[in-house]
Amino acid sequence: MTAGLAILAAGSSSRAGVDKVTAELGGSPVLLWSLAAAAASGAFAEIVVVAPPDRVAAIAGLVGSRAKVIAGGTSRTASSWAALDALRAHGVIAIHDAARPFATASLFSTVVAVATEYGSAVPGLAVAETVRRADLAGRAVEEIDRTGLWTAQTPQAFQRPLLERARVAAGGKSFTDDAAAVIALNEDVRLVPGERRNFKLTSIEDVAYARELADKGLVAIAAQPLPR
Repeated sequence: MTAGLAILAAGSSSRAGVDKVTAELGGSPVLLWSLAAAAASGAFAEIVVVAPPDRVAAIAGLVGSRAKVIAGGTSRTASSWAALDALRAHGVIAIHDAARPFATASLFSTVVAVATEYGSAVPGLAVAETVRRADLAGRAVEEIDRTGLWTAQTPQAFQRPLLERARVAAGGKSFTDDAAAVIALNEDVRLVPGERRNFKLTSIEDVAYARELADKGLVAIAAQPLPR
C-alpha cells in the first residue's frame, strides 16, 4: 500500500500578517521545510501541494520538481478533498499544514506506518496546562478537567476508504482538520505522540519565533535525499 502526501498551502495567512507559505525561514521559504522533511522520510510515493487557485503558477515556481501543485478549495476541508482526488493511486493519504514547518521526517514516517496498520494516525500533545472556559467578557466561568485532552497537529494520515466515506458524509460541511471529518463518522482516530516544535505559524509572533529558532541553529531544514 503506497502513501501520498498533500501539503495544504491554500490559506489566506491573514492572521499572521505575512504570506506564511513563502516567508523566509532560515534561508528557505516556509513551504520548503515541510517538503524537505517529507522527502527525507522516504514514506511517500507522491507529494502534492495545494495552493490558492490564483497562485498555483507562483507556488509551482517555488516548488519546482519537488511536488505537483494543484488548486485548493474555498475552505481547508475542500482543499483536503481536492488533494484526495489528486492522490487517487495511493491507499494511505497524509495531509499536512504548510504552516507547520518543523514537522520532522520521523513524524511523517510514523503517521504513515500507524495509519497503514490501524487506519488513521493523528499526532498531538497531551494538554499539560490548566484549562478554563471564559465568557465573552473574558471572565473565567469554568475549569475543565484536562484528563485525556490532546491538542491535534499535522501530518494526519488515513487509509483512503476512510477519507472517502468521510467526504461523502460531510457533504458541504467544513471541519477544522481531517480527523474531525472522520470522527463525525463515529470512527476511531488513533492518536500518536506529536512534537513540541511542530507548532503552527498563526501570528506574526509565531513567524518571528520560528525565525529565531532557525537563526540560532535550534532547527534545520532536512537534507535532501540522495538520488536513487
